[in-house]
Amino acid sequence: MQGRHTDFTTSRLFVEATDEESGCKWTLHALREKTIVGTITFTWNASTGNLRYTTTDEDDQRGYITEALTSILSYLARTLLLTRIYGEAGSAAVWRRNGFQLQANRYERKLYH
Repeated sequence: MQGRHTDFTTSRLFVEATDEESGCKWTLHALREKTIVGTITFTWNASTGNLRYTTTDEDDQRGYITEALTSILSYLARTLLLTRIYGEAGSAAVWRRNGFQLQANRYERKLYH
């Protein structure tokens, strides 16, 4: 842990947190392959939380983004007490698969704590 946000491990990933001025960047390391398979970036801007991801697997067929998002969304709801989050860029199918709904020009998900 470097600051506010913590590193964590799932069954297939080591997720390294790096604090940034307006949020956090999580780097997803696949444990078995020993490679970086993506990043998820959280930014806080004018009372709005946004997520953006990059991945080597555009449609998340291996499920790494979904696996990391499960933990990150829980963290944002319980620790930061966010009630909603917006997804930007990335695959529409990945956002929908993770409970986001299209609202205007971005994906939104309500969070519960």
